[in-house]
Amino acid sequence: MERYPVFNSGQLVGYVRTFSDFVEYTHGDVAKIFLWSNDSGSLYAGNGPFYNAVYEPPTNESLAKRFESVDERINYILAKYGKKIEGKHIMADLSGGKDSTANLILLTKLREKLGFKLTAVYIHMPLLEPTENYSFVEKIASKLDVPLETATPDKNKLLYYLATQGLPKRGDRWCTYLKTRSLREVKKKIKAEIEAKAERALEAGKRYERLSSLANKGIYLNGGVINLVHDLTITEIADLLKKEGLVHPHYLQGLPRVSCRFCPYRGLYELKLSEKHEVEDEGTIDSILARTYREYYSQVSTLEEFLTYHLWRFTPSVAKLRLQEEKATLHSEKLSLDQAREMFSSLWVASRG
Repeated sequence: MERYPVFNSGQLVGYVRTFSDFVEYTHGDVAKIFLWSNDSGSLYAGNGPFYNAVYEPPTNESLAKRFESVDERINYILAKYGKKIEGKHIMADLSGGKDSTANLILLTKLREKLGFKLTAVYIHMPLLEPTENYSFVEKIASKLDVPLETATPDKNKLLYYLATQGLPKRGDRWCTYLKTRSLREVKKKIKAEIEAKAERALEAGKRYERLSSLANKGIYLNGGVINLVHDLTITEIADLLKKEGLVHPHYLQGLPRVSCRFCPYRGLYELKLSEKHEVEDEGTIDSILARTYREYYSQVSTLEEFLTYHLWRFTPSVAKLRLQEEKATLHSEKLSLDQAREMFSSLWVASRG
């Protein structure tokens, strides 16, 4: 995951990011990595098998800065793609997260200068996604004066996957298939001609490989997909959302991303913060977890360890490595939950000098 800038009294003091159950804080040339457990992280000095299995390098690459202002960006899009967009129906994928919200904001600014139909589409994943996400996307659509279409994947299909495969896992996020299918169905229903997708090159290494060429060449409409944010930095995204008053409350709470509560790519720091986020029918999730433990993890851990460390995110072999890492000798230096929250939220709450 990308590094978040950390601000103190308006001044940049470092960068913070998560990858799996590790929180990494960089100040100057010194990077400290903390292995998270419950309410704090412990300074990690090893290079163990679990660390190597889940490590993700930060995206240190950069992109050429093309525009000095939002107006410059919009005028460029207008001049280059106006004739291809005018009169079309654009469907904007909207999750309520930073990138999809920023993309929709830019599309509404383009709409002020060019005639086209714009519809935001939100796919809610029942059982897995916090219910408050639904109300926030409604707030976004209302404030930006954009019609909102909402849909949920077929509940029977969702229950089938939960019953046969358990919760989504790393490398097997079957939930993505269900969401994508629902998006295709809505696109067909509303007869949209262009789909607005919000992916940024600097967010992750794989996205950089896929998007950096388009970003550096200034290509924002590619086939039937428009993406107005692929070359933006996290700081530019934050500035745009703060100006419009559309920062998701989860960012203000210290979460680095908006996602399903049970996303397998969340680390323990994120899972701890999101414990109070309500989902529909937690009893179903509890029964799925109990069955998953009995069938696949009972030889790896105790039930308490399985639930405490959310081992369902990993294959049993990697889950075993996670427990071994936890039991390894750790340094005494700690990073508290409140300290980490302040680091991640500082981008969204502080003015900068």
